Amino acid sequence: MAQIIADVLGIPVKVPRVKESTALGAAMLAGVGAGLYSDIQSAARQVVGFETTIQPNPSTHCLYLELYESWLRVYAAQLGLVENGLLKPLWRAAGT
Repeated sequence: MAQIIADVLGIPVKVPRVKESTALGAAMLAGVGAGLYSDIQSAARQVVGFETTIQPNPSTHCLYLELYESWLRVYAAQLGLVENGLLKPLWRAAGT
């Protein structure tokens, strides 16, 4: 998953040692509340660690950019069909 994220965004992705980040964040906040850490930044500096950094694959990133450009064109065309009443939208925001 980290490789896909790195390739799509075109940036390095740090992989944390602790995979259950929700529980770790809750524990860090509890530590701040209990006075073990002065603030959440201090807790993060002391607790959070990374096992590796995944580098993006430049050729795969270019492929994702091309696919995104295609998706933008398809999406715009689909919106035009909806606006002309030829298709119904699959989703509408509440109140619209």
